[in-house]
Amino acid sequence: MSFIKSSINRIKYSVIFFLLNGYIFPLPNIVLTNCNIIDGNGGPIQKGMYVVIRDDRIYKISKGPFLIEDENEPKIIDLNGSFILPGLWNNHTHLSDLLPDINNILGTENSIQASIRAGRNAMDALKSGFTSLRSTGSRDYLDVYWGKAFEQGVFIGPTIYSAGNPIAAEDGHGIDDYAWPATIPVTNGKEMAEAVKKHIDMGVKWIKIMADELTKEQIKIAVKIAHENNVKVVAHAAEKGAYRAVKIGVDCIEHGYDLSDKTLKLMAKNGTYYDPTIVCNLSSEYIKERERKITDVGIHSNKTIIDGRVLVAFADERSSKVAKRQRRILLRANELGVKITPGGDSNPLDEIGLLEIEQLAFSGLDEMQTLMAATKISAEMNGVLNDVGTIESGKIADIIVLKDNPLEHISNIRKLEMVIKNGSIVDLSIPESQKSFWELYFKKKEDVE
Repeated sequence: MSFIKSSINRIKYSVIFFLLNGYIFPLPNIVLTNCNIIDGNGGPIQKGMYVVIRDDRIYKISKGPFLIEDENEPKIIDLNGSFILPGLWNNHTHLSDLLPDINNILGTENSIQASIRAGRNAMDALKSGFTSLRSTGSRDYLDVYWGKAFEQGVFIGPTIYSAGNPIAAEDGHGIDDYAWPATIPVTNGKEMAEAVKKHIDMGVKWIKIMADELTKEQIKIAVKIAHENNVKVVAHAAEKGAYRAVKIGVDCIEHGYDLSDKTLKLMAKNGTYYDPTIVCNLSSEYIKERERKITDVGIHSNKTIIDGRVLVAFADERSSKVAKRQRRILLRANELGVKITPGGDSNPLDEIGLLEIEQLAFSGLDEMQTLMAATKISAEMNGVLNDVGTIESGKIADIIVLKDNPLEHISNIRKLEMVIKNGSIVDLSIPESQKSFWELYFKKKEDVE
């Protein structure tokens, strides 16, 4: 009797799938079932759900279980109660940068060598859950080219929102830095206009300016031309340059050293985003605090990774006074309603990107605020919230799956089980003979040899 009932069910569901396939609704490709959803909108966890993915889109989200059983059914993956989130963002990246550059690579390599490292760095980031990156400065437009390569499927990597070469005053930040052969100097409004127009012609999504030393006229020209071409402007800035840049109309402030209440209130009023790169503004006390909090949740990275991230942290170490001030600015910005996004600044993008997200929570944001910063708010800042940034029907299936709840401890973002990019499952395996980013670029050559 049970055999007859089972056969009838199979026939019934086969008919349903036939009707669904191209006649009424499209047949799904992947079903993620028995999962909990943190959708990025700030609401409560949706428990016991399933998600249907069709091609590159989220087709359906519903209360589970998903019951169809047929040998011709789509790929059904039982997540056993794991947590689905939107893919993560790292919004302050320099794909090929190295800090510290212990082997003096940056000042001697050519653009091809830099580009190889940049692509490897970005692909590693995807395997750690970063489905989208914003580049805030890159030599030779390698961020634009790698973004196109990923978009075309030449390689599997994150979506890149590129900025090309940063633009600065002739005596501004990044000029004449042997280790940063990227920044373009401008001396007047005409040169600013030419630089911005060239960037736009190359296909950037952002214009990166070093705002502090630029004139009011130069910033105005950059913002006007960029916005007329549907391109955004991001400003490396400290007080008072930040206030001037926000007043003129830049879309995002990076770092925000010594931001005043006056500037933060104007940012909240104007809808200017804040990317604090807080992981780059840590004292020795905060670095120790960070390491302790990561291990509190039972995460014990291998020694190479721990040594590497501590090395990077101390290369950018701040005094206790400066670190505390930047933490207060972050919390004040959050209190005033400034929209905050995570950006790691340093490399490798995967580990430092995770640290930046963690550090937002370690610095005082709650876990939900932190996760929304790393998903929904990041997508909104980049102008693509209609397509990504939350788990909703109709959006692109950029999804991560975590074993444990990141709302209980933010470092659970490290307990990654699956990454789905544009509706396809990403291979997270690492070839046995492939060296890690740490081994390649953060160990003395003599130690490796």
